[in-house]
Amino acid sequence: MREVIIALISSSITIIITSFFNYHFRLRQEVRNESVKYTTEILKNIYTPILKILVAATVPGDGYDGITKEMLFEIEDIMKVNYELVDPHLNAIIYSLKKEVRWEHYEESLKLFDKNKKLLTHVEHHFNFYRKRIGLPFDKTKLKKMI
Repeated sequence: MREVIIALISSSITIIITSFFNYHFRLRQEVRNESVKYTTEILKNIYTPILKILVAATVPGDGYDGITKEMLFEIEDIMKVNYELVDPHLNAIIYSLKKEVRWEHYEESLKLFDKNKKLLTHVEHHFNFYRKRIGLPFDKTKLKKMI
């Protein structure tokens, strides 16, 4: 009878320990999966479309001189649609560029903005950062530029 009680107690303890570890690891896996999901959404809905616009503003041989106000408004539209995914630093950069457009050069359609490449550097860095986080190929040199 004593062996049966010891077997029941050891089985119960084993079940409790196994359940605890299973719950703990499942919870960590679920958090990791959610993080990857949000990272993928940010990359797909924010940084990839913005980078496409910025690459279109790059002239082969001359490089990146800046973006027009129309391109800035396209970027702003992307951010409005996915506002919950936008990085506050990116939002601040866009706000400062919008402020420059609206107060100083609204009528000049050929004026280029972001000549200091602040937006381009930020987008390239975060584009590669998020690609690295989800295991896609990325450019290491773009990650070291921004601090």
